[in-house]
Amino acid sequence: MRAIGLHKFYPYFILEFVSKFFVSLRLMRRSLIIGGLMLLSVLGVSAQDKDDILGYWLDEKQETVVRIYEDNGLYFGRVEWLKDSLDVFGNPRRDVLNDDPDLRSRTVLGADMLIGFEWDGEGAWRKGQIYYYQTGNDYNGKIYLEEGKLKLKGYYSILFFLGRTKTWERLHNPEAYGLE
Repeated sequence: MRAIGLHKFYPYFILEFVSKFFVSLRLMRRSLIIGGLMLLSVLGVSAQDKDDILGYWLDEKQETVVRIYEDNGLYFGRVEWLKDSLDVFGNPRRDVLNDDPDLRSRTVLGADMLIGFEWDGEGAWRKGQIYYYQTGNDYNGKIYLEEGKLKLKGYYSILFFLGRTKTWERLHNPEAYGLE
C-alpha cells in the first residue's frame, strides 16, 4: 500500500483557509457597517426640548383633542375637543365615571387628562398621572416623543411592564376643530 503524500492535499488546505478567512472578513465588514449605521442613527437623533410636547394632540381614535400646557414646571393636558361632547340627552358630557364623587358633575370638556408630568432631561416626561375619562381610571404615566408622535404610556402603580402605550398625533390644524 502506497502512502499518498501531503503535497497533493496542500492546495485544498490553502483553499479552505483562504475561503474561511474571506468569509470571516465579510462578516466582520457587515458587523462594522451595521454598528456604524446604528451609531450614526443614535448620534443623528436631535435633542428634545422640554417644551416640544406643548400644543394640541389628537388621540389615536380621533375622538379627543388634548392641549398640553406647562404650569410652574409641570405639564398638563386638558381636553379641548370631543367628537361626542354631548350625552344622550343633549347636555354636555359629564365625568360620571370619576372615582371622586365631587368631580362626577364636571364636564369632560375642559378637564385635565394629563396631570403633573415632569421633564426628566433625557427625552421623557415622567411622574405624572393619566386620567382616562371613558373608564374613570387613573394611571401612572410616561410621555415621550418618537418620530414626531406623542407616545403616552400608562400603567398601574409600579407595574410598568403591564402598561399600554397610546400614540397621539400632533394637530396641525386646530382651526378645523374650532380651536385657536
